[in-house]
Amino acid sequence: MSTEFDLDVWAAEARREPFTFTLGCRKFSMPVAGELDKSLLKSVNLSAPSPEDIEKLLKAGLADQWEDFDALPAPLSAIGELFRRWQKHEGAPLGESVASADS
Repeated sequence: MSTEFDLDVWAAEARREPFTFTLGCRKFSMPVAGELDKSLLKSVNLSAPSPEDIEKLLKAGLADQWEDFDALPAPLSAIGELFRRWQKHEGAPLGESVASADS
């Protein structure tokens, strides 16, 4: 007899430490990238994110901190590195889980 898979339990147990970073002497925190809502799949290309896609993802991750983050100057190369490190924090790129690494 099979047991029903409870996605709510899985999601609660899979939560990891938030990703934190500083910019302009201010500390910011974002959830693990894989915890963003699935609704983003409709508006971004996760396999080859454009600059606009990266901005949407960072905005979603920063949530109510976005305005403060956006007001601070930062070179584009730093934003790219921030995005890469956020992905790396989870251990898998956005759009790929450990289970799907072979697919």
